Amino acid sequence: MKSFAVTLRLLRLLVAQKRLFGIALLLVTLASLFQPLRPYLYRYVIDHPLKDKDAHALLLWGGVLVGMSFLHALVQRGQTLFTQRLAWAVSRQLRRALFEKVLRLSIPSLEKYPTGILYTRTLTDTQTLQSTLAETFLVIAGEILQLTFLVGLMLFVDTRLTAITLLVMPLGLWASQYFSRKIRESFARVRLYIARMNGYLQEIFQSRELTESMGAEPSLWSRFLRLNRLYYLSYRRVIGYFAWFFPTMETVTLVGLSAVLLFGGYLIYQGETTVGSLVAFTLYQQLFFRPFRIIADQVNSLQMGIVSADRIFRLLDQNTEESLSGVMPQLKYPYTLEIENLHFGYTADREVLRGLSLRLVAGKVYGISAPTGTGKSTLFYLLLGYYEPQEGVIRFGGVPLPQWNKAYLREMIAYIPQEPVLFEGTLRENLTLYEDIPDTQIWEAAERLGFLKYVQAWSLDQSVGVGGGALSAGERQLVALWRAALRRPAVWILDEPTAHIDPQMEGFIYRGLRYLAKDSIVMIVAHSPDTQAYCDEVIKLSPAHAA
Repeated sequence: MKSFAVTLRLLRLLVAQKRLFGIALLLVTLASLFQPLRPYLYRYVIDHPLKDKDAHALLLWGGVLVGMSFLHALVQRGQTLFTQRLAWAVSRQLRRALFEKVLRLSIPSLEKYPTGILYTRTLTDTQTLQSTLAETFLVIAGEILQLTFLVGLMLFVDTRLTAITLLVMPLGLWASQYFSRKIRESFARVRLYIARMNGYLQEIFQSRELTESMGAEPSLWSRFLRLNRLYYLSYRRVIGYFAWFFPTMETVTLVGLSAVLLFGGYLIYQGETTVGSLVAFTLYQQLFFRPFRIIADQVNSLQMGIVSADRIFRLLDQNTEESLSGVMPQLKYPYTLEIENLHFGYTADREVLRGLSLRLVAGKVYGISAPTGTGKSTLFYLLLGYYEPQEGVIRFGGVPLPQWNKAYLREMIAYIPQEPVLFEGTLRENLTLYEDIPDTQIWEAAERLGFLKYVQAWSLDQSVGVGGGALSAGERQLVALWRAALRRPAVWILDEPTAHIDPQMEGFIYRGLRYLAKDSIVMIVAHSPDTQAYCDEVIKLSPAHAA
């Protein structure tokens, strides 16, 4: 997306916040009037009260100038307050839209994004954009307004001195444009390496135990140093351009000031202008290039915000949202789950499942036994509607899965992976996922599963730690089963649920699942004979079903 298009889109977001944008724009307009007006008043004071030695008028105008300074400070404070609130409102809106977008992306699309990239878009990029919006857009607007008022007053005071001041403007514009382009390119590289660093660090932190056990720290450290150096070099390039930009603009300002003083002195000598006008123009000349410096500086800062906004908009514009619309059928017991001639592959040249047909009915526990790579997890993802088969059909309750409302379908299915997912927070929050569920209902679910006596000493308000780190592997599995039981699913899909649980607890859980199977379809990945003994039927997936 081009920078101009991104900028227009950001402006539309700002204008959409009508009240905040209106107040901020009004304050910016008022603030832009003060700076050009002050030298004009200095000119009047020098050429009249001071020249006429009118002490009373001098005191009066001194009070006016002091009052203007205080009023200017109040307006600037209001401007800062409302521009920050406006920026926060827009960034909050974008952050919510990003979070909703990520949740609604289809699984195949989501898998294309490293976790660090999504983290950068949702937090780092929106934070960068918030700073840009708060400190850039309206500041640039204010400086442009100030420059407009300034040129108008300069022309009113003396057209010849105005022409001298404007002669150096092309040089200042060229310098601003050149450095803006270079800094924008450098900022794009900075954002790229930030995203790569975030993604890499998250992967390392999540796999720390594995990397330490394999002694991989030296190679990982070496790769981190390479990424860190690339990030450092990209940012050093930005700093280098900034280091040249400010002295260049200062030099342009000094050249213009020298020309105004020389020509203005000559006009005073010829009696064609006044001392007050020359003093005003020396101030005007500095003020004239001040907006250019600030605008150029803000445009440079805007580049980083535009890069972040472009990345945010690209993600928001992804046309890969999963459609959740569909029917919400009322299942009639005994319902069925039917798979007919199922073919599926992640790529066109390699099928994972080929010609699979099954018929599962409520009231039974089915064991799934298959070698690694024959499509167990793929089958589960197809049942959840994450992917669409290339051939064949899956029916649940007699209704093909593509016709189901996906959100409603997944409420009917409980999928529990071998490594359960827990969030930092309390046990209650992990069980209810922040829904308002009565404690009695929570404990009843544990009782239905048959392990109430194992968890009744737990407190629902106890912390489970980051990723459930305060619990053992077996306890985390219990929490995952407990959480699923709260929702009374019609289908249970369990990927080796007792892999980390002792034999006694395993018996309790399987007896609880036998009880749940009275009203549900239960599918268990079952490799061991002990697990298969609890199943009513064992389905063996073999390479005949896989490519």
